[in-house]
Amino acid sequence: MQNLGVVQDIWPAALTGLVCALLTSVLIVATKRWHGRFSMDNTNGVQKFHTVPTPRIGGLALLAGFLGAWFVMSDSKLLGLLLIAALPAFAAGLLEDLTKRVSVKARLLATAGSGLLAVSVTGYWVSNVHVPGLDWFLAFAPFGILFTAFAVAGIANSVNIIDGFNGLASGVVVLMLLTLATIAYRTNDIPILNLALVGAAVVVGFMAVNYPRGYIFLGDAGAYTLGYYVAMLAVALAMRNPLDVSPWAMLLVCGYPFIETLFSIYRRLSRKRRHNPGAPDASHLHSLIYRRVVSRKLVPGAPAWKRNAYTAPFLWIYSFIPMLGALFWPESLNMVIGWLLISFVVYQRMYRRMLCLTAYFRKTGSRSLSPR
Repeated sequence: MQNLGVVQDIWPAALTGLVCALLTSVLIVATKRWHGRFSMDNTNGVQKFHTVPTPRIGGLALLAGFLGAWFVMSDSKLLGLLLIAALPAFAAGLLEDLTKRVSVKARLLATAGSGLLAVSVTGYWVSNVHVPGLDWFLAFAPFGILFTAFAVAGIANSVNIIDGFNGLASGVVVLMLLTLATIAYRTNDIPILNLALVGAAVVVGFMAVNYPRGYIFLGDAGAYTLGYYVAMLAVALAMRNPLDVSPWAMLLVCGYPFIETLFSIYRRLSRKRRHNPGAPDASHLHSLIYRRVVSRKLVPGAPAWKRNAYTAPFLWIYSFIPMLGALFWPESLNMVIGWLLISFVVYQRMYRRMLCLTAYFRKTGSRSLSPR
């Protein structure tokens, strides 16, 4: 009962974060004619499926939400440290959102910088992964800290990769944060539970304007910040509860964006004409589901925004598959790794199914519905 009382104390901060994110999102949309010259995401690009230019500075709404929650929280030290450390990733992402000229490498280094700064100010880094040999290196602080920094950067960039449709990345992040909150509650880790609930509330405030019609986008600043935030909470939860939570379980929480990223790198490098692994394309699983399932079978002929919105729930459902392994067996290394393999197989089967549909439509001479 005492823990329940501590959890109840977080709701004012969570509600404040939600309202601040919501109102800031509405303000950004209402004033787009003044800042749109810099903030709009145009419709040009192989990976883009929206039909009208849209503000891509949703990261500012998330920042307002987190700052509002931080101001109200009674024990806000850890949240404050995480927000300070997020600045390099947020700044690089926002600069890309406004100029569209920041290189992938620069953004990757900025997110790694946020991970490094977060490790330094919080003292949480991955010191073991239960792999003989690797644990020996991770126990040596410089290696463990660098490993954690680049792992955080990887998750931050993977969330940006899945940010392709209205509500997709933000909905997945809400599920990841609620999964972390559930595990934290079971392990009696109230600080991480509270931060996960606050983060989920802030994202829901943004989603109210982003989904289903997509009046505002996360942008790079928003995606990097959310990916970084989830990754650092996962690291902290595993390191604060080493007997109850495996680091591999935390990887399962981030399973969908992690698998999508690995598969995208493999796909681009395995082509006869090799592509830059960081370059955008339209061959992600969410892109194929949009074109082959939603636009052709589910709601053919529907307005573009509706077809866009129908895509995200498919991936929300898939993203929860790896999370189930983390929820049921957070401490069991063998079960977690087994569930990770199952998640890989399910993804691969889904992707192959999309390719089979592509071959069928080509054979029958059907044309792909254009999002525009």
